[in-house]
Amino acid sequence: MTIRKSLLALALPMTVLAGGLTTAMPAARAADDACTQSRNQSTAPGWDVAGRLAQREDCLAGRGRAYRDGVTNGVQQRVQSGRDAVDAVRNTPQRQMDRLRNAGTTEQNRLNALGQQTRTNAANMLTGGL
Repeated sequence: MTIRKSLLALALPMTVLAGGLTTAMPAARAADDACTQSRNQSTAPGWDVAGRLAQREDCLAGRGRAYRDGVTNGVQQRVQSGRDAVDAVRNTPQRQMDRLRNAGTTEQNRLNALGQQTRTNAANMLTGGL
């Protein structure tokens, strides 16, 4: 019972900070299901109390790790999505300026090509196409 309380004492603050209950629970349930399956397939005799306690402790520790990892992954995903949102807002003015610059450069290149073509046509007309 003390192991369960200590695991809850460690996991509860992370849950409150992260709000990651929904992301952590599937991993913890999967770990718990694995413990149930391993308990059903256990080769330890029924009188082996120490073996069963050790197995249960391992299962609880695994469930605590799975829960903690789920919370950690949820926090990391939320932080990354926040960073992506901030980067998008920060980069929007620069992207707009780049788009305007590129549009001006494209138009300038088209105008230069038109001027070059016009000069070539005028020179051909004046020289008789030679």
